Amino acid sequence: MPKNKVIVPEHIDKSGINVLEASDLVETVYYDDKPVSPDVYADDLKEAVAVLVRIKDFNREMIQRAPNLKIIAKHGVGVDNIDMAAATERKIPVTITSTGNSDAVADHALGFMLSLSRNLPKADADLKSGQFTRREHYTGFELGGKTVGIIGLGRIGTRVAKRCALGFGMNVIAYDPFVQSDYAEKHHARLLDDLESLLKTSDYVTVHTPLTELTKNMIGEKELQSMKQDAFILNTARGGIINETALYKALKRGWIRGAGLDAYVKEPPLPGENPLLELDNIVVTPHTAGGTKEAAEKMATLAAEEILRVLKGQLPEHPINPEIYE
Repeated sequence: MPKNKVIVPEHIDKSGINVLEASDLVETVYYDDKPVSPDVYADDLKEAVAVLVRIKDFNREMIQRAPNLKIIAKHGVGVDNIDMAAATERKIPVTITSTGNSDAVADHALGFMLSLSRNLPKADADLKSGQFTRREHYTGFELGGKTVGIIGLGRIGTRVAKRCALGFGMNVIAYDPFVQSDYAEKHHARLLDDLESLLKTSDYVTVHTPLTELTKNMIGEKELQSMKQDAFILNTARGGIINETALYKALKRGWIRGAGLDAYVKEPPLPGENPLLELDNIVVTPHTAGGTKEAAEKMATLAAEEILRVLKGQLPEHPINPEIYE
């Protein structure tokens, strides 16, 4: 009996491959870290019943090349690299690893807060270049007693809230039109009715929403100008939620004190192309917020398990387009 062909077109943690290879149901075609284009695995797509993607694009044309496709399993939570309309038209479930990297991203957000508040990147760079200046030169802020405003109180936002409230004794407020106040209170946050109130009262604003038509450029000039002058803004979600042109102006003109970014409109952001990289009041990382060993193992395993679940005739646990089953 021929096995179901599962395509993994890019590197994932070996734990996910082990889950697939341990099953008698599938034949795994794994390209690991080889730089391959869709044309390279075009023939495999013709026979594929499942694809496990991480950051590579999986567009309409590729979906059309796979007439037998039963599931697209995303290694992660953002599906902006997958043509959701094309998948949904074919009634192909697109699944996410909803809890796989939540703790990692929450930790990263706290790392931004600490780095910015205590001027850690500057202190590190100065000391390594031979400058041992007075402590007053790096005077920063303590997190205790400060207000953190969380935009998006989902899996990651709630973890940030818990760390801030219980770990640092911060006042936690949140804006999320899709949750109720009792849910927010359960997760150590006070829910606000409008984004403007959150921006005006927060010492730290941290973004944890998906990139959608509703959230694209939701933080622009008007929003940044409404923030405290000593405030910091952080984005460990997706590029484009904070308007980068407006953010550059805010940091350059001192509307806010600083920012931490892990995601960008164009990736990778390049010196000379993205002016944000020229500023010294921003901490930047290369979209690595979810990049821990533990998260990599969990996401690879969860994505592989969703594939096996669907191939056994079961419903996936975390489909992003559940309407295909209605």
